[in-house]
Amino acid sequence: MTPLQVKLEAIGEDLGMMGMYAALLTLHILLLRFFIEKFARRQMNIYEMDTTANTVNLKQYFVEWLNYLLVAVAIIVVAVPEGLPLAVMITLAFSVK
Repeated sequence: MTPLQVKLEAIGEDLGMMGMYAALLTLHILLLRFFIEKFARRQMNIYEMDTTANTVNLKQYFVEWLNYLLVAVAIIVVAVPEGLPLAVMITLAFSVK
């Protein structure tokens, strides 16, 4: 491997890891916000099977959590391909020096 390929691979791995960390951080923050909001409003009742004005059932919680997971996956999917051209540009800039 050439020195350029080595640098490009290292920067690409770093960008992938940063995307993964950003996705995990986003997922944790969304779940934390969900639980804080539900407990603060006293709406968290996972055993209630009917939907009323104050409570929702467990299935609706899972749907909301799945949406949070989809946001995290979207961050990973967007971060990696968008970061590769940036990695090439940064690596070429360092190589010119």
